[in-house]
Amino acid sequence: MPASPELLNAALPLISRLASVLDHNPGLGRDLAAFARAFADWAESLPSATAPAPAPTVAAPAPPPPVEVPARPASPPVPISSLPPLVFNSAPAAPPIHSALIDEHPELGVLPLPVLVQRCRVKAAAARLVVQQLAPGAGNTTAEEEDLRRWADRLPDCYLWMLAPDRPSTAPKLWSDLEGGYTTVADAAELLLAWEESGTALGPKVGEEVLSLAAEAQSTLLYAVADVRMVKQDYEQVQLYIHIREAARKHRLFVHRYLKREDRTDPGNWPQVVRRITETAAKFRAAEDKFKSRQKILGNIRYKLQKLAARPADYASEWPRIMQLIDGVIADGLPPSNVELREFLVPVLDSIPDDLETTENVQRVFREIDSYLAAREAEGEQPKPAPPTAEVAEVARLLRGQELVLIGGQARPQHRAALMRALGVGDVRWLSTPDHTSFTVFEPDIARPEVAVVVLAIRWSNHSYSEVQQFCAKYDKPLVRLPRGYNANQVAHEILSQAGDRLRAEVAVGAVGD
Repeated sequence: MPASPELLNAALPLISRLASVLDHNPGLGRDLAAFARAFADWAESLPSATAPAPAPTVAAPAPPPPVEVPARPASPPVPISSLPPLVFNSAPAAPPIHSALIDEHPELGVLPLPVLVQRCRVKAAAARLVVQQLAPGAGNTTAEEEDLRRWADRLPDCYLWMLAPDRPSTAPKLWSDLEGGYTTVADAAELLLAWEESGTALGPKVGEEVLSLAAEAQSTLLYAVADVRMVKQDYEQVQLYIHIREAARKHRLFVHRYLKREDRTDPGNWPQVVRRITETAAKFRAAEDKFKSRQKILGNIRYKLQKLAARPADYASEWPRIMQLIDGVIADGLPPSNVELREFLVPVLDSIPDDLETTENVQRVFREIDSYLAAREAEGEQPKPAPPTAEVAEVARLLRGQELVLIGGQARPQHRAALMRALGVGDVRWLSTPDHTSFTVFEPDIARPEVAVVVLAIRWSNHSYSEVQQFCAKYDKPLVRLPRGYNANQVAHEILSQAGDRLRAEVAVGAVGD
């Protein structure tokens, strides 16, 4: 009975996929042919189910001698991946990229990046050997071919198809571009591996650059393979495409170019792609070294602060070194708002010595911490106030009904209200000191006759003591340096320590005048 059209239509896709697999593995084709011959011989030996007796044996003509096929060292047994072929149709320079490759074929294995790099390196060397063979007066390259085959045989299912004798393309330029395509994919895979092994701690910007270059590299190889017209697809290009897509999905990054059919590269530009990959790899290594160095410094700061928190008296001499480390890491590019650094410092802020010298970089860190604490208080996280001291009552007696100017840090409504209640002042004029703001903006507030004292929060201020002191001297107002927190006990202590005698004298004079 002849085969039905439905059966033929169902068989055609299987035959097409089988042909694609055999293109990459001639050894499999020879094994299938041997199996088919053995199966046919076995089928011929079976008795007929309808004939009453076996037919007489007729001597068959001797089969022709087998065709000798050059031997190739056997590859280790590996699963056969059934990839759908890339069909070139009428536009061989623009093969499609199957974005649904993995979705349609979940059984496909993904090569580890180190293996992919080695496969690309050996195939690049094989393409370079083809260029040598096509050169006029090329000598015997059998030994070189055998070396490459032994290299490939150590890798899983790595067939050097470019060393087959039948080559549709004989233009050395095309084979040189093929070598470059494999080189770009190998370099890009190494860069992608380094990025993934770093834990992607360098941020999404680095990841986008790495994936974009890898996408351009796989597109370069895709069209280099298309130009030589020898195989329908290349497994290495597909593998890098899979790694790019998976990394982009995992880290939620978008690759803008070279992953669509209409966005192709010119294989002849592979030297420029390799150069940019090399430059990016150098930048990546420098950034990674910088990141590791920064983490080491942060670890040192944390260790010293932990010792200080446990035994402050024994390790007080560590403070200058801690400030030096903070200054250096900020100068090296760490943001002053770094969360890790902030978490180290917040528990020990009130333990920092008053006379400790700090640089502008360290003050930037302190100002960021102050902004963070102010935001926390605005969200309802308010520290429990300490019981008022006798110094608070004394300052309240000296300042009652007058005003206080507080310069520095972020104005905190809760702290301001608490200071007004505790110190008995009519107002606390809290003036923030944003970066790049001239200290002259403070003059009108300092000049007010109701202001009895000016407090400069030196830890949170980006203005020097001498600048503010000019206005205090001009308008005869005492200036008090506040080295740490804003609580009423601390503010009262500093006011009495630095301006108590003057304020008492002024109150006494006022009482006599009354």
